[in-house]
Amino acid sequence: MDLGFLRPLYESDGPVASVHLDTSRDTTDADKKIELRWRHLREELKALGTDEATLDVLEEAIGEGNSRAYGDHGQAVYASEGRLLGEYTLTSPPGQDRASFLPIPDALPLTIDRGRRLPYVLVALDRVKAKVYAYGGHPSEGPVLESENIGENMQNIDGATRIFPGQRGDAGGRRADTGTAQDIWRENAAGVAELVRKAVAKVGAQAIIVGGDDEAIAYLRDNLGPRQLTIPIKVVAGGRGGIDAEERLQESAEECLRELVQREQEQTIDDYHRKLAHDQAVRGTTPTLPMLSEGRVDTLLLGSDREDEPHLWGSTTSPILVDTSPRGLDDPNSAFQAPASALMLRSAVLSDARFSELLEEGEPSGDSGATLRFPK
Repeated sequence: MDLGFLRPLYESDGPVASVHLDTSRDTTDADKKIELRWRHLREELKALGTDEATLDVLEEAIGEGNSRAYGDHGQAVYASEGRLLGEYTLTSPPGQDRASFLPIPDALPLTIDRGRRLPYVLVALDRVKAKVYAYGGHPSEGPVLESENIGENMQNIDGATRIFPGQRGDAGGRRADTGTAQDIWRENAAGVAELVRKAVAKVGAQAIIVGGDDEAIAYLRDNLGPRQLTIPIKVVAGGRGGIDAEERLQESAEECLRELVQREQEQTIDDYHRKLAHDQAVRGTTPTLPMLSEGRVDTLLLGSDREDEPHLWGSTTSPILVDTSPRGLDDPNSAFQAPASALMLRSAVLSDARFSELLEEGEPSGDSGATLRFPK
């Protein structure tokens, strides 16, 4: 996963307040619950030394956050010196509400959440009509883009060119309008394909999920071949044909997304283990730190289990440096302590490394590791 979206969180020289909050709208008293959760975290942040201006900015962002408008979601908010650095909707509510006030943002919960979702395009179609939806790599109230294609149908063909019951077709007995119909379906699919390409470009989609008429899907595949788009096209249940079909399509798409994310994570872990065997990767926090400090990490792998997470040392003057001791930094006088994940993630972001969640047999891990840009 590209970590570029996190860069704005590191644009402050002052300490950063990080909030991860359950903002689900699953009950009629959701507003009150969110208010109480935030009040508790505000008091916690105040006790940690957070200034009032920063607390007020956080409160405004939480009060107006998009995640408060629908469903079971969470919110991640970051602020420093009275300035909002970033506000994000989380796909799932955090396991527990948490807040920190540190020299750097505590961004691992947001990063893990982003890695569990992919930007994608969803298509519902039959041989005449299609709807195309583009969804970003983070939850939202609706699609980032929605478009519709209404193609031609056989009713639009001049009746004089059609063969009706009781009439003969061509010499082979084939109905004369068959070729015409197929040409129309192909032309309709070409129009849908153009909308799909635009939707893919809009959100940087990593998958196209399609439901609907089998023949229409086949025509669409022809128009989105490898020379057009290289991302996978997945066919799922549901499609056009009323509310039930559309709801089934949405449910099928969510299940398909989970499978795609799981497969991508498994491929990343397999690649990591292969590279470990050839000195192209390191396992564990201590071996990973010098690789981060030297800018040699290609992909940083961190687990989401932070129960026994250690604190490490970072530098205010050289942000990619991270060590188990201040003596390992360029200037011990600029050293500070922070949770290991926060420091390692900052180093990865500012050295343009990628990220993946580290899992053990499909379950959250407390370990860390990295694949390298070149062998040890």
